[in-house]
Amino acid sequence: MSTNKKPIVWVAAGALAAFGLYQFAYGATVEPQATLGQSKIVLNKKEGAFPYRANNYTMPEQAAAAVVSRTIPADYKKIGESNGLELYMAGKTLAIMVKNKATGYVWASMPSDADLANANLNEEWQTAIKSPLLLEYYTADEMLSSASYMSLGGKVDKVEPIEQGIRIDITLAAIKAGLSLEVKLDGDSLVVSIPQKSMWEKGAEKLASIQPYPFMGAVHKADIPGYMFIPDRSGALIRFSKSHIQFDEPYVAKIYGTDYSSDSLDSATGRSSVPVFGVVHGTKQNGVLGIIEDGRYNAKIVAYPSGLSTDFYWVSPKFEIRYGYFQPTSKTMGGYNTFQKDPIKTDRQVRYEFLGGQDADYIGMAKSYRTYLQNKGELTKEKKEKSNADIPLQLRLLGGETEASTFGAQVVPMTTFAQSKKIVDELMKDGIKNMKTVLDGWNKGGWNGKRPAEFPVESKLGGASGLKDLQKYLAGKGIPLYLTNNYTIAFDNSNLLNFRSDAVRALNNEINEFPYFGWGSDSFFDDIMARDINPGKAMKLAKDDTESMKKLGVDGIALDWTGTVLVSDYNKKHPYTREQSAEAYRKLAEGFKGSLKELAIYQANDYMWKYADTLFGIDNGSSQYMYETDTVPFMQTVLHGYIDYFANPSNSSSNPREDTLRMIDYGQYPSYLLTYEPYWKLRDTPSVDLLTTQYTDLEQPLSEMYKAMNQALRQVQDATIESREVPDYGLSAVKYSNGIEIVVNYTSNDYSYNGVSVKAKSFVIIGGE
Repeated sequence: MSTNKKPIVWVAAGALAAFGLYQFAYGATVEPQATLGQSKIVLNKKEGAFPYRANNYTMPEQAAAAVVSRTIPADYKKIGESNGLELYMAGKTLAIMVKNKATGYVWASMPSDADLANANLNEEWQTAIKSPLLLEYYTADEMLSSASYMSLGGKVDKVEPIEQGIRIDITLAAIKAGLSLEVKLDGDSLVVSIPQKSMWEKGAEKLASIQPYPFMGAVHKADIPGYMFIPDRSGALIRFSKSHIQFDEPYVAKIYGTDYSSDSLDSATGRSSVPVFGVVHGTKQNGVLGIIEDGRYNAKIVAYPSGLSTDFYWVSPKFEIRYGYFQPTSKTMGGYNTFQKDPIKTDRQVRYEFLGGQDADYIGMAKSYRTYLQNKGELTKEKKEKSNADIPLQLRLLGGETEASTFGAQVVPMTTFAQSKKIVDELMKDGIKNMKTVLDGWNKGGWNGKRPAEFPVESKLGGASGLKDLQKYLAGKGIPLYLTNNYTIAFDNSNLLNFRSDAVRALNNEINEFPYFGWGSDSFFDDIMARDINPGKAMKLAKDDTESMKKLGVDGIALDWTGTVLVSDYNKKHPYTREQSAEAYRKLAEGFKGSLKELAIYQANDYMWKYADTLFGIDNGSSQYMYETDTVPFMQTVLHGYIDYFANPSNSSSNPREDTLRMIDYGQYPSYLLTYEPYWKLRDTPSVDLLTTQYTDLEQPLSEMYKAMNQALRQVQDATIESREVPDYGLSAVKYSNGIEIVVNYTSNDYSYNGVSVKAKSFVIIGGE
């Protein structure tokens, strides 16, 4: 570990910056008024709506005429019918149409002839858009090439009826490969699947990826009003527009994030915690939600705005079949590009849910996905009633941190267990009684001294006896205590692993190793190396820790990274596919859930939700890529009323007041990362970037923020989000299942909503107490 030190001048400057930030954020009175939960904050009255037209907000919907449905041509034959849908297919092109019987609207997998005639398409894209499949394959000389069903000389070998649909055996003559495409109705859903056992290859070329019916719901320019939904962080929209800047690249999100064992680091522009996407043709008129089922662990969501390659807006799943990689042959990085010889063995399937009327928007999509998860047993509602209690606060306490010195690494105690009691006492005196207390750096070596955190408990914080005493103290006040750990990465100083056998290996057989604090950063701890842990080993480590936690009487664990980062392991002795890794983490979580009272997970992917009591660090924004027009609370709509979810710590925010309003808008609970000792003591630690953590500096803004949020959200804790309207730029109105409506005004101007005055930078509660 490096022993270099940051200049103390930098820390002093940081202190002044933090002071200025909190003067700006909390200089005005933030105590909620007794009437309608209105804050007293009022800023620039001449600000106008311009700042709220940015893509980190949601735009108001513009009035639009009813979207005219396409007619079903005579060459399309009906191949399935359910209570709500009719399914048709064109024999020549294999294109499909789906009629929503409730609305009469017809969805198509291929644009109309008129749109194709008006589109500025080269020959390659003319062929691609008319194809039921887009593909990538590796050539005989191991180069990656793009193609389509038609460009590869696709032909139908066999057509076989199946229940409510059809199975088509396809040959791709140009590359001597083939597969079966199944299209059917399952209840009131359309299901498109490619069974793994149907895929075959007889030539030198090998399939790399496949996109079935990628142009389902595609829109030419802005000929139809509406948008595409993409699951970027909390959720984002790409609205159909005739005029926009020229985009350089599409949205490409690996579902569940980058697989560092097989993905190139520049292969994706985003990540998604849920395997969904959607299209709206006329808000509150027609919508479709795509849910990637089989094959989702090795799939991406790809969305193209108009003007990028074609004049169409389109969004599609992209299923990986095999990965390419660089195989080094020397220590000087000589080597060659190659690809997996064997395909990833999984079926590939996408389900489409069709929405109409009031449910035809991003909220309706979220509700549809919520129902889908409920039906699969992956999302269950808590039995306890909470709406009469105060909302919870995540009280995240940094215990010990590692410090570099000339005598080696040592622990800097930032919050001892005795000091933790004092912080809790002070917050309870301020009226905050519902807390989830999370201890970071409780272990020997401190927060960044060891990963995973290792027992015994750090003696400088009070040791095991001090932790037991804190646990009993908090239990007496009804406050759960969580210890933070992660079982996904290990630092090179860990005593728990044999890295030759326990570290994850990439496709090229090299160990997944990286500088934990970044490549080429100015961090003085960039010599701390991390390695991914084999999921099987992770389960064993977690099981051992469970027994130690039970002995200490700890209520729960807060899993960091383990519910978020998902990698394959290509170690030949104990390989794990990405799907098997996810299942291992589910079993790990299930073990904690069965042994401890509470399980919290940071930024959890949806396959972990079944086991989580609490979700920490949930994003309440999008990545704000240039092609994104809106940020929306899709994730929060799915979760609200089922699992408590918290934002990132407010004292890490550049605009806490804005984020407080956004948390109220998104139904999200607050979080603070605190220390007892002053934050300047972190100047020689990896946590030097934490500028404001001392609880005495933050007690007042924390208390004021909590009171406002508690007033806003206390009555809707058990309720689900049922609708969200944006009456004007910088405004939102969220309706809950218990009839309560919360209206948030982000702007610096007062606003009248249905006769109710909403003060600037404030909120009102309509209904309830």
